[in-house]
Order: sequence, then structure tokens, then C-alpha cells
Amino acid sequence: MARVDEEIQLAAFHVDVEEYAIDIMRIREILNPAQRSSPLRLVRVPKAPPFVDGVVSLRGTILPIIDMRKRFEVPPPEDARATRYVVVSMPVPGAPMRVVGLAVDRVSLIRIRRSEIKPPPEFSGLGGGNAEPYFAGVCSTGGRLIMILNIDRILTTAEKISLGVAEAGEGGAAGTPGTP
Repeated sequence: MARVDEEIQLAAFHVDVEEYAIDIMRIREILNPAQRSSPLRLVRVPKAPPFVDGVVSLRGTILPIIDMRKRFEVPPPEDARATRYVVVSMPVPGAPMRVVGLAVDRVSLIRIRRSEIKPPPEFSGLGGGNAEPYFAGVCSTGGRLIMILNIDRILTTAEKISLGVAEAGEGGAAGTPGTP
């Protein structure tokens, strides 16, 4: 059982100038697609949803890459050299866990107390979009306001199923954190 004031680690990442975070326990690994002994080659997929950049082969597993800039309707970066793939597992009702890569601008690790996480803002009734399901909370650290993503809700169930994402654990699918 989680203690209210325990310290947790988050992987903070940028999408343009905004900063978001995911509980590090949800991340399988973080990849720099350009700086590997053999760079990951992104293959575009015809008729894929607009937020899907394509797929890469990671140790024999086909991994869809979700561009978080496109998902959050942010213009493309001027310089993509800082792009990282955050590999996560997502549950799909009635199916095995699905593994995807989230393309983000850069990643850092932060530690916060669980008690510092506040509920996400509500936008219903303000005429805005449907942003609430994406967020699990918000925290402030070092003068930065960071939105914590609800990774299970970044994609709808229909979107997860339509991607035909590789099953977690399939032949060592996406490995474990720190695995080359």
C-alpha cells in the first residue's frame, strides 16, 4: 500500500515548452533513437492515425511510435535531435498489455513526495477540449509546473486495439529498464 508522503520518481519530459511526467514504474525503457549502435529506423504506416509517427523494430518487436506533439496538437520541433522514445505498457480491456513508444522532446528524472501531487484541473463547462482524462495530477517542483499523465488514458481503447500493438512480454518485447 502506498504511503501518502512517500517519495516517488517520475520521468519528466517536454512536449514543446510544456512539461509532463509519468510514474517511472510504468516505463520499460527510454531510447535515444539516433544514438544507438544501429539507429532505430522509423517506418511510416499508411492510413495510421495522425498521431502515429510509424513503427520501429526493437529487438524483433514491432513498436508503434505515438508522437506526443501530434497527440497534443503541438507543432513539430525545429530540431528533432533531442527526441526520445519512452517505452510504456498500456492495458487494453480484454487483451494483453500493449507496448508503445511515446515520442517526446527530452526526458529527465525527478523525485517528489506523493503528497505534492494535486488533482488535475477540471475544464468541463469551460468550453474547452476533453483534456481531463489525459491527466492523473499536477505537481510543482523547482519552480516548474508539471502535469502528470494518466498513461492508461492517452489512447482510447479503440485506438489501442486499432494499433495492433505488440504484446508485452512477446520474446522479451521491449525489455526492462536499463536493458540495452
